[in-house]
Amino acid sequence: MITGMEIRNQEFKKTLRGYSETEVRNFLAELARDYENLYSQNANLKESVQRLESELIKYRKIEETMNNSLIFAQQAAEDLKANARREAELIIGSSKKRIVEVFAVYQEVIKRLNLFNAELKSQMGGQMEMLEKNQLRVEELSQFFYSQDVNELMEELAQTIDITDTDATDTDATDIDIKDAEE
Repeated sequence: MITGMEIRNQEFKKTLRGYSETEVRNFLAELARDYENLYSQNANLKESVQRLESELIKYRKIEETMNNSLIFAQQAAEDLKANARREAELIIGSSKKRIVEVFAVYQEVIKRLNLFNAELKSQMGGQMEMLEKNQLRVEELSQFFYSQDVNELMEELAQTIDITDTDATDTDATDIDIKDAEE
């Protein structure tokens, strides 16, 4: 690449009908100044472009890091939501199963109370009045626990969970002491 100094120092052959030496020198001096200005501007622009390109690369890396962080945060939030849903479903399922078990125990207690009352009535003729009062209470409880609403609730709960061993709740219920239930 030619420099401004080379333009200024360029020598031309002299001829009889040549150009005016002063005009040529003035033109070459002006050309050299303009060329040096352009060369300097070009160098400054190249430095600016390099600096801006390095800043652009830096900002692109920052943008990429931020995008990755955002993606990670979104994924973590989705994972947390999914875990919370699974945990909530497990808790709800466990609660429904426990409700079914408790209602089954209460129904077994009521069955035993009815059996106990029937046996006691046949054995104890003198205490019929007390038994009739007790029977009324048991019937009220029976009406509640064997009501259409409770049966529908039990059916709904039984449909939402798997009751794998209904005999286990019957066995657990047989261990309840009838005298404790009366108190």
